[in-house]
Amino acid sequence: MKIYDYNILPIPYFEMELCDHSLADVDKPLDIERAGWLIFNIGEGLKYAHSKKIIHRDLKPQNILLKNGVPKISDWGLSKVLTESASATTTMAFTPYYASPEQITGGSTDERTDIWQLGVVFYELVTGELPFKGSNFVEIGMAITTRDPVKPSEINPEAKEVEDIILKCLEKDKEKRYQSVEELQRDLAKYLGIRYRESLKLSVTRRDFRRSAYYCCELLLLNMKINNLLEAYKYATDLLNYSQGEVKEEVQELCNQLKMRIEYGIKDVPEELIKKAEVIAHKVKVGL
Repeated sequence: MKIYDYNILPIPYFEMELCDHSLADVDKPLDIERAGWLIFNIGEGLKYAHSKKIIHRDLKPQNILLKNGVPKISDWGLSKVLTESASATTTMAFTPYYASPEQITGGSTDERTDIWQLGVVFYELVTGELPFKGSNFVEIGMAITTRDPVKPSEINPEAKEVEDIILKCLEKDKEKRYQSVEELQRDLAKYLGIRYRESLKLSVTRRDFRRSAYYCCELLLLNMKINNLLEAYKYATDLLNYSQGEVKEEVQELCNQLKMRIEYGIKDVPEELIKKAEVIAHKVKVGL
């Protein structure tokens, strides 16, 4: 989330953007597609932090705020700069229900610790329950380190589509988890992409072009965020059909920039271009 100002005088303070509420306030279980979209976009914040060698280590619904439905990661008080220590050992000030096995045992923490905690949040969003329970720290810690969680689909059959993704986040052995947020996002993008393409096709068949524009925008952003330039360019050109006036000119410019990157073999999509696409998507959704 954005920080607008900070100082130590007249008293120590941070001035931050005002958000609507947190994931803790959201009724659960959520629609599976919505939950997947939230986790994918929480991953965007983590991906940026990890690129700066910062891990959060206390991800939980209370620390994920929502502004106009968009997730923002807050409360970085337990975060760790990985380069400060080769071991990056854990601290006992974490939230037990969301703690990873290495946090419980006092082992080293890294990006995969955040991925575990994101998996716990994902599990809770789609089932309405926590994967590991207990009445005290010892019971919770034993469950986390020694027991397998109930499969999400046994609680909510609709969660079957994302079950493998959740359980891979919750592998007790860090080497068996997703090794990066990007890897997790690619699997989420496969699931979301299938759902969005089905909805896009249906909306076109029904000539509901407002919905067509919406899903074009979602597919465009999804592919830009995983650096799939060819697919992003495809949906950017499709989006031209649902745009007009100044917005259409902006979409055309986005198409040009994506095409240039494809032609020159530039694989990474810069943050500035993603932000530009998000602004365009907002304008298209509001204007149609």
